[in-house]
Amino acid sequence: MKNQVLVSLFLLGSLGTALCGMVPRVAGDRDLVQAGPRQSYYKVSVDSKKWWDWGLGGAPVEEPSMQNRGYGWDAIAIPFDARGRVAFAPVYIYTITPDPYEEARLQHLYQGLTSKEAVLSLYGRVREVRHLGGFEVWYYQIRVWNPAEEQPFGHGR
Repeated sequence: MKNQVLVSLFLLGSLGTALCGMVPRVAGDRDLVQAGPRQSYYKVSVDSKKWWDWGLGGAPVEEPSMQNRGYGWDAIAIPFDARGRVAFAPVYIYTITPDPYEEARLQHLYQGLTSKEAVLSLYGRVREVRHLGGFEVWYYQIRVWNPAEEQPFGHGR
């Protein structure tokens, strides 16, 4: 009897983990932007450990620096389930500040409803796809520029 209870608890815990996705939804999380009942996304700084903890450490993010003339890349990770629908809240990993245009586009994604075709229509061709925890994750890069990193101080005109 004790073994049956332990096995049941293990299976229940595994099922709950499998259904919640790779990004845990925590009530009151300041990085979660809730735009509607099925419209949410995470807005996470590149300095945060969260996106690494979620398995997104390979995201194509590059901080602006003098070596790349002030340019860099933010990334948006969009997870899909086996049906080809957005599985749960996408993750916007930003380097400087979140771009309002990109945030507005993320509000067009509905978890469980938005298809891959709709994402292609909104974002264009996907350049990087990874498989994480049973989900297919599409990465989109957003070009960013920080003028303070364009050239070293004291060097100009």
